[in-house]
Amino acid sequence: LTPIQLSADRLRRKFVPLVGDQGAELEQYTNVIVRQTEDLRRIVDEFSKFARMPEPDRRSHDLVALLKDAVILQQNGQPDVKISTTFEQENVIGNVDATMIGQAFTNLIKNAGEATETYREKHDGKAYNPQVRVGFKLQGDQAIVTIADNGIGLPENRARLFEPYVTTRDKGTGLGLSIVKKIIEEHGGTLELVDAKPFKKSSKHFGAMAVIRLPFMADGQAEKTEISKAVR
Repeated sequence: LTPIQLSADRLRRKFVPLVGDQGAELEQYTNVIVRQTEDLRRIVDEFSKFARMPEPDRRSHDLVALLKDAVILQQNGQPDVKISTTFEQENVIGNVDATMIGQAFTNLIKNAGEATETYREKHDGKAYNPQVRVGFKLQGDQAIVTIADNGIGLPENRARLFEPYVTTRDKGTGLGLSIVKKIIEEHGGTLELVDAKPFKKSSKHFGAMAVIRLPFMADGQAEKTEISKAVR
């Protein structure tokens, strides 16, 4: 893919000045090659992650802190989208791979933000405040993370969203949710996509909500894990 892209760039630089009136047409064709090559590169990169998912390097990590880091990252990356948080607990320890779980949280929050952008594009001219709401709570022996948006909502056949190459976005590869689901399941958890309740009481518009359930360690379990690490 790299030689294809570089060759297209060279063709554009070398021949556009030489072909006169046809320069714009030549530049258009080479731009298509470069753009499609970049899309293919992204697909290949994501497929590699999906096909060769590493074994989680599990350690004791604060799930709430990982979620907060993902929120901050997306607030910087999507400043037009308001992200609010409701964390019922703090300092909840999970036996997780921080990099993989952080990636899963980040991908889902990013998807939620992009869903609001898609909704705004399709309803141009109407008053609309794109919002994402991130929640965290404990229920029984599980930590529950919810990521809700007031965006475009879920398609009718929502179960297929977890299949590779299925996407609702024009530029999506259809691998993001498959990777996230695999990460969550590797950690003994579950991922579900459901309708998000309308953010306004007067609204009848349903966005989407991702519900993540992950096992966590009680205080005693966390202490034993830390002691075990120290002994090793």
